[in-house]
Parts: sequence; C-alpha cells; structure tokens
Amino acid sequence: MKSPKIQLFNAIFNTSLNLGYDTYDYLPGKDEEVPYPFVHVAGSIGSDVINNKEVITGNISQTIHVWEMANNRSHFAEMIYNLEMALRRMAQLDNYYVRLVALDSNEIYDNSTTDNLLHGVIQAEYRIT
Repeated sequence: MKSPKIQLFNAIFNTSLNLGYDTYDYLPGKDEEVPYPFVHVAGSIGSDVINNKEVITGNISQTIHVWEMANNRSHFAEMIYNLEMALRRMAQLDNYYVRLVALDSNEIYDNSTTDNLLHGVIQAEYRIT
C-alpha cells in the first residue's frame, strides 16, 4: 500500500491534469522549453499518528505552485480558483479518507526570469483517516 503522502500527492497531481493544466512533479529548469502556464505539485509535510500497526491518521499539508504570464491575470486567477475548488471537494484517496482543514493561497509577481510572471502558492492541509 502506498503512503498517505504519495496518495495525496497523486490525487492532487491527477486533479490538476484533469483540469487541463500542464502539471509537473518538479520545477522545470531554465533550459527546458516549458510554456506558461503550468502547475508544479511540490513537497508535502505530514504528521502521522499511528493508532495501531495498520491504521494511520494525522495531517498532511501539500504545496502547489501555479505559474502564469503576468499579463494574463484573469486566466491565472481562474486556475487558482479551479484548483482550490477541486481541493475543497477532495474526500477520498485510494486507502484513506481526507478532510480539508486549511487552505491558504498567496499570489505574487515574480521577475526572477526574463519573463514577468505571476506565481501562486497554494497550501492545502488535510486530516487523514
């Protein structure tokens, strides 16, 4: 059986793909030809409580990054909204139930490249049972 963290990661990754977004499990490098917009499902933080040998409960927090050109704010906002709504609806993984306990997002301008970008960071925390 896969860990709750990888099950949540996979569920969020597939949710982003199903929304039609180019989605990566790593941040593409500068020398890669990756067009904007795209989603990067990043790291997770977990605090498991093992009740017995086979039952795991606890919280998992997953970070999702969204990148879009700064002159396309409307599409960027739509992507953030669609991802957040899908994260709110998530209730079950392969072997666990999940309940959203916190959802935070931050949107910033990013000029770390030659492109003017919008960078969204979504932090979703789930209780697993």
